[in-house]
Amino acid sequence: MLLQRNQIRLHLPFALLAFILVFGCAVWYVFDSRNAEQWLGGGSTVGLVCGVIAGAIIGFEMLLWPRKALRRLRLIPTKYWLAVHLWIGLASFPLAILHSGFHLGGYLPATLMIVFALTIFSGVYGWVVQNILPKWLLRNLPAETIYSQIDHVAQLAAEDAKRMLIASCGQRRTVLDLSQLDMEERDLSLTQTIVIGAVRQAGKGRTSGRTLQTKQVNDSRDDRDRLWNAFDNIESFLIDGATVTSPVTDRRESSIWFNRLRKDCSQESHEVIDALEELCDQRRQFDTQAVVHRWLHSWLPLHIGLSLSVSVLLIVHIWTALKYW
Repeated sequence: MLLQRNQIRLHLPFALLAFILVFGCAVWYVFDSRNAEQWLGGGSTVGLVCGVIAGAIIGFEMLLWPRKALRRLRLIPTKYWLAVHLWIGLASFPLAILHSGFHLGGYLPATLMIVFALTIFSGVYGWVVQNILPKWLLRNLPAETIYSQIDHVAQLAAEDAKRMLIASCGQRRTVLDLSQLDMEERDLSLTQTIVIGAVRQAGKGRTSGRTLQTKQVNDSRDDRDRLWNAFDNIESFLIDGATVTSPVTDRRESSIWFNRLRKDCSQESHEVIDALEELCDQRRQFDTQAVVHRWLHSWLPLHIGLSLSVSVLLIVHIWTALKYW
């Protein structure tokens, strides 16, 4: 559930409702507690009302689960359900505190309050990261692609780098005999242009490539061997990312490594080196995206599990409270 300026009208009514509910119950609770000269517990009228409202809110919050399962029925738009889930859910925790009289009580009520607090915290955490991290990704990772396609796109990027070297530098073999090459490599050895530095897009990847004139960049065998050796050093990183040891894993070390490679090669080879460096930067962006993706979604199973635990503990709490009324 995103909270942006254009969604203030959606959130404001429910936020005000939650505030009025908590504020009204708090004023009532303080007034009665002052008259009683002690903090009232769940057995008092105001404590019981706060507890009933908090329990009803928790029950309503759990309706979001069947609402998702029945989304084909087009009941109430999901955005309204989520807005209510957020603000009314936040209101339930201070109401539960008022119900407890600021005491954890026995083992069961204490466990319920602790798990409930963790549930609220996990939900707030998820709400915050969903509002911050997608914007950060858009601003800082222009090579972002579909998360499930990262490995596939990375594999294609490594193949692009190899094809670029074949087209621009030729084969690494001692004797270049076109009759010994397979059809793809023969075509690449004869072609004059190839797009390099491009993300193989799967969905909404936004990195654009550029076209390199792939006439032989240098007839020197030293340049060819250096470039192929450089590719050997970075190929595993292009495919597997930070899970492998590579001189280009860290951005700063990568810059130093590629600058050293440029000094060792002729000026004509710099465009190829630039393209390899761009592909390595793309791979680092993929690694960062994978980490951020886990931050974005790992909280949800925890939040659901805690919510179910709260529901079970609440039922037991209600049953024991009625039993020993």
